[in-house]
Amino acid sequence: MKDESLIPSGVYCYTYIDGKQVNCPYWGRDPSRPQQESGFCTFLNLRDWDDIPGIPLLWDSIKECGINNGHEEFDDVV
Repeated sequence: MKDESLIPSGVYCYTYIDGKQVNCPYWGRDPSRPQQESGFCTFLNLRDWDDIPGIPLLWDSIKECGINNGHEEFDDVV
């Protein structure tokens, strides 16, 4: 079972906790592939090298899932 609450906030597949980068548990990189085709997301079952429309940027830790993309610190600002 996949838990959306584990996906970090923001547009990247990581967050910083106590100054240390912590990657999303669903994100990874296949070192056997070229750098700009090496990212994958097990939450979406998506890989940069899949034949999909657009240009996935998982290799660069850019989220494709759209989960928790908001910036919570600005949610109350009108």
